[in-house]
Amino acid sequence: MKELPDEKTLLEILEMVLAAEQKAREMSEFATAIASKYQKRMSEIRQARKQGVTE
Repeated sequence: MKELPDEKTLLEILEMVLAAEQKAREMSEFATAIASKYQKRMSEIRQARKQGVTE
């Protein structure tokens, strides 16, 4: 039967996982901001087209 890694190794793994989680959270927030900006811009373009304004 396999043994669990020692406490030091488990703490190192935990630190790596927490860092990866934080990075994933930052990337998600960044992607959300980009999507929001894109949606806003597309809404503005559609509104301008409805009003007959072209860019």
